[in-house]
Amino acid sequence: MSDSEHEYSENENDAIYDDEETALEMAALESSAMIERPAKEFINHKAALSALLEEISQKSFQWIHRCDIVSTQPVVVEKADNDLDRELKFYQQGLEAAMLGKQKVLKEGVPFERPSDYFAEMVKSDSHMARIRQKLLDQQKGIQNAEEAKKQRELRKYGKKIQHEKLKEREDQKKVALDKIATIKKRLRSGDLGDADDFDIDVDSEDDDKKSKFNRGAKAKSGKPQPNKKRQNKNEKFGFGGKKRGMKNNTADSAADMSSFSVKRNKSKNFSAPSKKSKVQRPGKAKRQRTH
Repeated sequence: MSDSEHEYSENENDAIYDDEETALEMAALESSAMIERPAKEFINHKAALSALLEEISQKSFQWIHRCDIVSTQPVVVEKADNDLDRELKFYQQGLEAAMLGKQKVLKEGVPFERPSDYFAEMVKSDSHMARIRQKLLDQQKGIQNAEEAKKQRELRKYGKKIQHEKLKEREDQKKVALDKIATIKKRLRSGDLGDADDFDIDVDSEDDDKKSKFNRGAKAKSGKPQPNKKRQNKNEKFGFGGKKRGMKNNTADSAADMSSFSVKRNKSKNFSAPSKKSKVQRPGKAKRQRTH
């Protein structure tokens, strides 16, 4: 028998085995459906249930140990599929139970609210809470910094816009002024000035803020402008300028002045001309070569 024939026979056997297994399963299902099962009987044992209820009942305990509340109004929901209406009924029932429970607790004489001087140990440590607080402060500061940066960006944009408009306005004014000056020059060349009011030019000088060397408003009695305060202070400290040459030369008045002359002082031993010490001169080159 060849390999192909052997494989074919094995596949055929597998198919037969599957068919038999399927037939047995169908037969088992049909037989189970035909078998009659006894119907389950539900019995309400009221006596037994009452005994069990009495066993687990807590009626002998005080209410403060039971804390059970029975709603005064039954929960009636018109449509069970209406989630909003159903949850609202549950909320109303829970609210009523909380109010009734508070009244009963106060009636039993048990404190219900936390006293003002109540001290409870924190679950988290102070260092942990300090870190959380610092983290919240950092987040708030970051938000404030972001808002401030956004505001500054908007202000810079607005400032650039205003600056651009101002520069454009200055350029327009300069252009108008140059056009008027060019027109004046043309009319001066032609000799026809026309109406002088047509050339009322108001030129803003950029050097208005620079200080003049002399105060424009300050004038001496002679009508000449006076130097500014800074120049005056320098004149008082270093001199007022003017002629420097020949300041130490004798004049006729200084030569004729004999008030500082004293015969006694001139004849004293201490008052004598300083002796001139002879300066040792260096020998010449030829003499130095001879010595060596």
